[in-house]
Amino acid sequence: MGFDIKSIMNVATVGAAALEKDFSPIRLDYEQIIVTKHNKYSMDEIDELAAGIELAGGLHEPLILGRVNGEYWLASGHRRRAAIDMLVQSGVERFRMVDCRYKDMTETEFRIHVLIGNAFNRHYTDYDKMMEADEWKNALKAAQREKLLILEHGERVRDYVARIMGTSPAVIGDYNRINKNAVPEIKEQFKDGAIGVTSAAAASQLLAEEQKEIAERVAAGEDIKAQEIRNMVEAKKEEAEEKAVNTSTASIDTAAGDTDEETAAPKKENHSITECKKEQMSDTDTNEDEKENARRLHALKMLEKYYIYLSDEETNILERILEDCKRRKREYGLDDVGSTI
Repeated sequence: MGFDIKSIMNVATVGAAALEKDFSPIRLDYEQIIVTKHNKYSMDEIDELAAGIELAGGLHEPLILGRVNGEYWLASGHRRRAAIDMLVQSGVERFRMVDCRYKDMTETEFRIHVLIGNAFNRHYTDYDKMMEADEWKNALKAAQREKLLILEHGERVRDYVARIMGTSPAVIGDYNRINKNAVPEIKEQFKDGAIGVTSAAAASQLLAEEQKEIAERVAAGEDIKAQEIRNMVEAKKEEAEEKAVNTSTASIDTAAGDTDEETAAPKKENHSITECKKEQMSDTDTNEDEKENARRLHALKMLEKYYIYLSDEETNILERILEDCKRRKREYGLDDVGSTI
């Protein structure tokens, strides 16, 4: 094992120099240094940086490399290497050879060092933080597979990402929602800074066409508040819930109703949620057990749709309920019945 991954939990307060104390010095042609796909952050102001390097006569700090399978991969110093490339391409060959420090690593260790290096990067946007959160999630999951990170009971990778980045799991959840569910148009406005984290996360819960409409309004210069988007999301939730309740009630009525069209009760339309719940509890030919089972099944189906909004406490309660149900099934020797699928 190259290092204990839990030692990087205080990355926000440990200096980069301390993390690189066991790296060895080396001088390389900058073209020998491989820029991997693992750096996905903003690369701005390269012209100014190149001018500063030329004025100073070279780099003040060495580039940080990981030697992975005999190749030198760039872990920290992407903007500086880009500036060196700009200088050499413009004909200033004396900057071709650069001072570096390196260490032998696995690919997973390298990915983590890239992330550590970017933790000290001041050129940081909310979009960069979203990309960093995704990289940390993937790197820590890879570390789990390689036994570099072993989670204790109740721990989540998201919690580690939040601790490393110095934020809350809720914010990391917002980043995940934007990255996973937002349409490209929303992501573009988020990347440009025209829409904030809270608004983008809320918008990502809407349908694609609705997200695109919000992105168009933002691109046109409209200041759309996060609360307005949340209201749209809540309205959609209520609409979906009422539709689901109406569907569930219709199923119960069909099972319980008289098949004789002349004696069957007339169908009611546009029920409110409250009215539907009352109807579910009214006297019908359906027995009370069937009605109760239908209510349970409806609640489970709704949880499948909205589970991402559960808090940690609610998730723990559900897990305890599940274990208790399993226990009772074993004690009573019952067969499996029912499904929400």
